[in-house]
Amino acid sequence: MNKTFVYINLAIVSLAAVLLGLLFVFRIPDGNVTSANISLSDNWHYNGGASPNVRQDEAADPEHPVFDSVNTISMYRKVDWTTFKGADLCFSTCNLYFKVYLDDKLIYDFKPALLPIYGDYYGEYIHVVKVPDFEGMHTLTIEYDSLLKGEWTAFRGMHSESGASFIMSMLNKNFWKFILSFSAFFLGVMLVVLGFFQSRRPTKMVETVALGSMTVILALYTFSGTHIMFLVTNNPAIMRLIEHFCLSLLPAPAMIFFAAMTENLNSHLVKIILWLVSGNFILCVVCLIFNITDFHNLLILSHAIIAIGIGFMVFMFVREMKLHKELDHRYRYMMIAFGILFLTGIIDLIRYYLPGIDDDAAAATRIGLTVFFIVLLVYETTSLIETNRRSLESDIQARLARVDGLTGLSNRLAFNECEEVLQNGDSGKCIIVQFDVNDLKKVNDQHGHLEGDRRILAAADAIKSTFGTFPGTWCFRTGGDEFMAIMTGQNIEAEYDEALKLFERYIEDYNETERPEIPLMIPCGMAVFDSSNGDSLVSTERLADDRMYERKMELKEKDSN
Repeated sequence: MNKTFVYINLAIVSLAAVLLGLLFVFRIPDGNVTSANISLSDNWHYNGGASPNVRQDEAADPEHPVFDSVNTISMYRKVDWTTFKGADLCFSTCNLYFKVYLDDKLIYDFKPALLPIYGDYYGEYIHVVKVPDFEGMHTLTIEYDSLLKGEWTAFRGMHSESGASFIMSMLNKNFWKFILSFSAFFLGVMLVVLGFFQSRRPTKMVETVALGSMTVILALYTFSGTHIMFLVTNNPAIMRLIEHFCLSLLPAPAMIFFAAMTENLNSHLVKIILWLVSGNFILCVVCLIFNITDFHNLLILSHAIIAIGIGFMVFMFVREMKLHKELDHRYRYMMIAFGILFLTGIIDLIRYYLPGIDDDAAAATRIGLTVFFIVLLVYETTSLIETNRRSLESDIQARLARVDGLTGLSNRLAFNECEEVLQNGDSGKCIIVQFDVNDLKKVNDQHGHLEGDRRILAAADAIKSTFGTFPGTWCFRTGGDEFMAIMTGQNIEAEYDEALKLFERYIEDYNETERPEIPLMIPCGMAVFDSSNGDSLVSTERLADDRMYERKMELKEKDSN
């Protein structure tokens, strides 16, 4: 049944995700809504006559001085009035400052102020330039400066299109990347919360928290490749900063998770990685604060630490296999997913140092994250189901251990725990009631133990149906024919008097209705316990027992007459 509920909720969440996806799949149908969509990647010229490369997903042409950060480069293109009829100039740039002119009129100037914390350049940014209305043929000119040399400068995908349509196309193109990153981020946060608040063994708690932390960092690292985040921030450098720091921190939770899974948290290898990550992070912060160098120049340190961490984890995994030979099947699948994730991470590291890299530096990692996310979802779901099942079984066993099997009342163990609470806590005033069933041995000897059990059940029903109906009253079977009731509340003296009348009437009705050969008699005695007065619970119980015994003698004397 628990699994069914889990699967129902997973199905609901999946359906909600599909419904959200419809926002990005279905667009306004054709009709009166029209927009130009013309490629402007061709027919650009430098003043010297050469043609720059501004095609989709390609970097600027390295044969031309586009990477020269000293000289301002100018390129131009002829456009007519139909090019921007109902459209904007849409494109993305990497690490370029530039101005856009229509003839000699400046229509767009992009030169963000980069604080030292963001480094020397901003990464990638998406632009929608509003072009003024004009007639005839005009010249569109772009003057730009490169912030660095290399393949990380470019104009990409330049074309005329409605700004809203351009943004929608970006959402459509990167929707599944965004959903993956967002889902991984959400799952990671949930794992961290579950790790802190779920009562499991300490190693499992560390494993879950580290797994959640690693998932959150990976999600943030892959967010920038979705381009969605550019729509919610006007700071183009923030995603670059997040990317770098996520990459520098990633080896720490990954190593902790792996060590917890293989039960190697005390390994010196874990401490080495933590020290390396801490040193790298501090070095990056110092370089940013004092503007020593751009943190991109320290990226090789993060890559090196990741490589060292992967080597350490491979070593720990091989050693674990030699010691234990075989892992639990859930752990085995997790190890495979973990391996795929880090293999794709290595591929992205290699791609970074190869020429011709595209703008999505986490393309392979995102594939590994997809596999890892699916396996992680199954792994944690099954783990949660198993944990809840064991917890439920433990709760049932704990409850059964405190319940009398014959009468259903709380047993002696539960009474002892209640005594401890009353004696050690500030419980105020309560009434202790002691009960004893008369002639139980006589019933057992003359009519058998089955009839004796019926007598005990009748006594339990009498106590439960009278004293047990008052709020704040607990009823216990503390021995073979002995019962206790503890009454708490504001008006316990009046409630006790009322309960006693109900109890005596219940016994009379039982004897008249059932007409047992040996009438049911249950003497009781009470005593008041007040913790605020420093009363002794043991003395109070002894007083209640003495009063019960006096009542017992009265009933026997009355019966003998």
